[in-house]
Amino acid sequence: MRNRETEKELFIELINYQLKDHGVTYEDVKDNPQWYMEYTTTPEKEELFRAHIVKRARKVLKINAKRADQEAMWFILQWGLTTNYPETPEVKDTSKSASPAKN
Repeated sequence: MRNRETEKELFIELINYQLKDHGVTYEDVKDNPQWYMEYTTTPEKEELFRAHIVKRARKVLKINAKRADQEAMWFILQWGLTTNYPETPEVKDTSKSASPAKN
């Protein structure tokens, strides 16, 4: 059985890890229920964060890789920062021709 205090410590550690680039900590955001919407990350950093969660969860919680990966996905879903995806240029729909079809 996992110790709740250990889980809480890991939770705070992971929050601090993802907030470090923003210069804030768990203590700074804990009273703001929408904090994870106010800070952003990139897809690349999110993937690195996921790998970090897996590594730490395996070590601290003593769980296997599959379970740690599931924990990482849940953590990011619930507490992950908003991910900014690069904008892609709009692709014009060329499936419908502007000129009438010839019969």
